[in-house]
Amino acid sequence: MKNALVKKKAGARKRKRKQVYLFSPKVIEGKDRQYVFNFPLLSIMGKENGHYVIENSMLSIFGVGRTRSEAMRDFAEVFDEAYKWYNELPEDTLTPKMQRLKTMLNSTVKGIVVTA
Repeated sequence: MKNALVKKKAGARKRKRKQVYLFSPKVIEGKDRQYVFNFPLLSIMGKENGHYVIENSMLSIFGVGRTRSEAMRDFAEVFDEAYKWYNELPEDTLTPKMQRLKTMLNSTVKGIVVTA
């Protein structure tokens, strides 16, 4: 069927596209410290099931909240905990994937300012 026309069904609904936005902070506020990045931390923010979700797939970090500010706060807390956790673990206990994530986290952070 060369050059055939495809007709839509009369009652077919249009698929709703999920809206996503770039979320790329240059600084993240942790609980007692501020992380300053070498480059903006490129992440994606979207809305799913009434909640905002921020995802950084490179670092496997997610933040969720009912509002954008809640999601950003949750994302910052998860980043803070992940950074501390990876840097407290001895190198010989890390799997190759964990070593890559630790390297990416450390190369992303330019400096840490202790706020408390």
